[in-house]
Amino acid sequence: MANIDPSTRHAGSARVVRIDGFELSCDLPEMVGNAMRFFDRRTALLVRLTDADGQVGWGETWSMPGAAAAVIRGGLGQMVLAQADATPRVLWDAMCRTLTYDRRGVTHMAMSAVDIAAWDLAGQRAGASIAQLLGGALRREVPAYASGPFLKPGSDPYRDFDSDIGNYLDAGFKALKLRLGLNERAEAALLARLRKRVGDNFPLMVDLNEAASVRSSLSFGQAFAESDLVWLEEPIRHDNLPGYVHLAKALPMALAGGEALIGLTPFRDFLSQGALDVVQPDLALCGGFTEGQKIAALAEAYGVPVVPHVWGTAINFYASLQFIAGLPEGSGRDLRYPMFEFDPSYNPLRDMFGAVAVRADGTMAIPNAPGLGIEIDPRHFDAFLTNHWSLST
Repeated sequence: MANIDPSTRHAGSARVVRIDGFELSCDLPEMVGNAMRFFDRRTALLVRLTDADGQVGWGETWSMPGAAAAVIRGGLGQMVLAQADATPRVLWDAMCRTLTYDRRGVTHMAMSAVDIAAWDLAGQRAGASIAQLLGGALRREVPAYASGPFLKPGSDPYRDFDSDIGNYLDAGFKALKLRLGLNERAEAALLARLRKRVGDNFPLMVDLNEAASVRSSLSFGQAFAESDLVWLEEPIRHDNLPGYVHLAKALPMALAGGEALIGLTPFRDFLSQGALDVVQPDLALCGGFTEGQKIAALAEAYGVPVVPHVWGTAINFYASLQFIAGLPEGSGRDLRYPMFEFDPSYNPLRDMFGAVAVRADGTMAIPNAPGLGIEIDPRHFDAFLTNHWSLST
């Protein structure tokens, strides 16, 4: 049972009386990207729920922040404000009643931000971490893998790989996922050199970021096989279920994906068809903690590990740690599941409330403080604020 300070406990659950949206944008020092696209900025929508007692909770969505903001302002927010209390399940069911045709898109992304905020608010009211509210933490730390490096535009997209990877290893990472998918022969040679550099027992993964076809994915998989990858991630478009089914049977390594699957039902479709060996929901897109718990239970029923996709700001970063705290333990290929995805590249939106780093043993500590486990002061993101709006009762 969670140890809850009685001075922080509030009876009942007061209704949400105000919703604030903070649309953020951060320019990058240089253009970076993957095999599908390049980008020069990061964006996100942060949502703050304030209840009648003045307690607050924070959530996030990052893929289409402007559109998600429009959804909340256009009706979803009023549905939240109309509820008698702010418990996550009550708010989730109310938001679900607004879903019509958009069951796998931006509405779900907007709901994700509100749901994360609702769970943070519940944790603040109870004086307990979200992991405790979800049933208890199975771990206080989680192995992390470095998600990178990014490709660079120009004639040599891998020009910073050696130095970036050296920095990851110096920082303490004990596993690495590279973004590749441009040149099969060059990348097979790059992986071979990296395997020699890190040794046989160092987990390596590759993300193609949906840039390949089914045929070229098989070719990449065969070319990379000698480097003994743990998984190949998102080689083709995320909505190509028949292609994933084919690749799951034919690739010489595990097939991972799911960051772009929105809501429970597409995960049902993929898992029931044996189309994924590793499931990667993103809490800020798939439906927050409420839907994420269902996805994790579904994956457990199929014996498939969950390794959440982590992107965006500090909110999703710490939400993912809380989610991982309660995922079942698993093992395979010289690593333990779950794992935490850590993109070490330049991201002040992630470091707004204090710089984060992997520990010397390659793990991340999971906070045990109330809610998300961090103190959030909106003054820290004033420099990145492009729009602030609010709704109230």
